[in-house]
Amino acid sequence: MTGTPNLNRNQIKYLAIIAMLIDHIAMFLLSPGIAEASWMKVALYAAMRVIGRLTGPIMLFFLVEGFVHTSSRFKYGARLLVFGLISQVPYALSHYNTLLVLDFNVIITLFITFLMLLACEKIENRTLRVIVTFVFIMITFCCDWGVIGPFMAWLFYQYRDDRNVQIKAYSIICAIQVISAAFFLASNGLHWYGELWQAGLFLVIPFLLWYNGEAGSRKPIHKWAFYIIYPLHFIVFWLIKFHT
Repeated sequence: MTGTPNLNRNQIKYLAIIAMLIDHIAMFLLSPGIAEASWMKVALYAAMRVIGRLTGPIMLFFLVEGFVHTSSRFKYGARLLVFGLISQVPYALSHYNTLLVLDFNVIITLFITFLMLLACEKIENRTLRVIVTFVFIMITFCCDWGVIGPFMAWLFYQYRDDRNVQIKAYSIICAIQVISAAFFLASNGLHWYGELWQAGLFLVIPFLLWYNGEAGSRKPIHKWAFYIIYPLHFIVFWLIKFHT
C-alpha cells in the first residue's frame, strides 16, 4: 500500500529503546507523589507510560525472530544470559538500592523465554511440551514483564508464519492485560483506571504491520545497542534517585 511505513528490525528496535527511556523517566522521576500531583503531571506521566508499553512486546517479538533466524542458538542464548546477569546489578540498585531482591530484569525474562522456545521446538511429546512451557512461563513470575511476556512470545512463535493471526492473538493478550489490571486495582480499593496506560500495548500492532522482515544494517553497534544501553541507563537512574 502506497504511503505505508516500511520499517526494518533496527529501526523498530531503536524506537523500542527510546520508548523504554521515556517510560523509565516517568517511572523513576515522575511517579513519586503522582497521586497528589497536578492533572498536567498525571497526564504527562500516563502518556509516557503509554509510550513505554511498546518496548516489551517489540523485544519479545524480535526475540522470536532471532530465535528462528539466528546462525547460532548457543551464542544467542549465552549473550542473553551474560547480559541478563550483568544488568541485574544496576536493575536492582535503581529499583531498590540493594542487590538482595527477588525481582529480575527483562533480559533474564528474555533468556528464560529463549529456553522456553527451545523446549517448544525440541520436545516432541505434546503433553510434556505443554507442561515444560507452562513451567518456564511461571518461572518468570518474579521477572520484569514476567508471565505475560513469555506468553506473548509463545504466541508470536506459534503463529510466526501468519502475521494476521499473530496480531489477533496479541490483541487478545493486550485486552486481558488491560482488563486484569483494572480488576486488580478495583479489587484492592484503588481507582480501576489507575493503570489504563496499559492500553499502550495496542500501539505495538502498527509496528508489527510495518515490519518488512529485513534486519537493516549489519554493523555491530546495532546488535549490541540494547545490551549496552539497558544496564547503563539503570546506573544513571540509580545515581539520580539515590545519590542526588
